[in-house]
Amino acid sequence: MAECVVHPRMKGFIVLNAHPTGCARNVASAIEAVDDGGERQGGLGGPVLVVGGSTGYGLASALTAAFRYGAPVLNVCLEREPRTDKPGSAGWYNLAAAQRAAAARGIPMTTVNADCFADETKDEVVRILQDRYGPVSRLVYSVAAPVRTDPETGQRYRSVLKPIGESFRTKTM
Repeated sequence: MAECVVHPRMKGFIVLNAHPTGCARNVASAIEAVDDGGERQGGLGGPVLVVGGSTGYGLASALTAAFRYGAPVLNVCLEREPRTDKPGSAGWYNLAAAQRAAAARGIPMTTVNADCFADETKDEVVRILQDRYGPVSRLVYSVAAPVRTDPETGQRYRSVLKPIGESFRTKTM
């Protein structure tokens, strides 16, 4: 195996690249946190579809469904594959590590690496559900895409999470 030397590339406080070993360790730590080592708790009633499951809340949800509850997981995300001249995105390496760990434990986990808004992607997800998994028991929507262009009209939509009606205030870190 070739040695991978990755130097941090930053834009302000945002890291633009990732190291596969670091991502694998992060995923292993997350799995350890949700896997109590005992019998799978079950009770989810079927597969979990995670849209945006490569990092953050989506990845945590996928790992919990798989490694705490033993549920099959279908992940949909858009991540950059590694190339000979560039490492892949953190999400790419996260899911590679998650899928290896799931396979080692016999837990079905599939990733569709494509634009979740594209009709072709939606069709592929439906095919995979019909052919392999059956009806979804849980849907986790965790897409980090604040702008979407409608492929048919070209109109751009911006998304935000906000309350409807009254203002909402809370503490934050």
